Amino acid sequence: MLDVSHELSLLTMQSLPRELYVRQETMPAGHFFPPHRHDWHQLLYAVSGVLVVDLIGERYFIPPEQAIWLPRGCQHRVYTEYGAELKSLYLDAGYQGLTSETAVVLQVTPLFRELILTAAGFSVEYPIQGYENDLVQLLLRTLERLERNDRYLPWPVSEDLISLCNRLYEQSDSSETSEQLAAGLAVSLRTLDRRFRRETGMSLKQWRLQLRLMQAIELLNTGQSITAIALELGYSSPSPFIYMFREQFGVSPAQYRKQR
Repeated sequence: MLDVSHELSLLTMQSLPRELYVRQETMPAGHFFPPHRHDWHQLLYAVSGVLVVDLIGERYFIPPEQAIWLPRGCQHRVYTEYGAELKSLYLDAGYQGLTSETAVVLQVTPLFRELILTAAGFSVEYPIQGYENDLVQLLLRTLERLERNDRYLPWPVSEDLISLCNRLYEQSDSSETSEQLAAGLAVSLRTLDRRFRRETGMSLKQWRLQLRLMQAIELLNTGQSITAIALELGYSSPSPFIYMFREQFGVSPAQYRKQR
């Protein structure tokens, strides 16, 4: 359950002053933006920390090597467990470089990151001719060419399954079996699995593995040791955690952190 005192203020602009506007914000640990939508497109990016972005039926974990594209009108909530330095790009609704009508996770290149950091230093009403506008146009053209990533965590829509998933997210070291979770909902494991597949497209077991992967990325961005992360995620030692991570991402947790 989120602490309402940690709710951050939403943007109050009625229209964008330029084709691109960059909002900069330090999000303290445990803070969030409540569910909302915009009349323009948005690219959510954090230069440090991990953003947890909730859409209807989907949850995305966005580390600094990624950003998430949210088209105009897409309802979303943004949360950070451990804190993040946010660079939120708002793009005029007329921008058509990305034609996706749904959320898309994009891989941020070193060039694109530097373009964002530079544009963030421009005045709100930057000159529409000259260097600033040229750089903005390069940023928008580069945005179109970023590689897409389809890894996200599907989220159920029925209240009891949402409550179950929220609890598993908050208790990442939970050792409850699928049978115990089903019993807690007063249904059979077969019924729980059937409902979970219908609402998320995967079994409860697969979903819990995906959750651990996403939370591993979140924790690897905090600077905690690999051993501490493994224990926090419910592993008895680092070895099975490292094996799981390497199987899914092709590199060890330490190599992932070094590449970042």
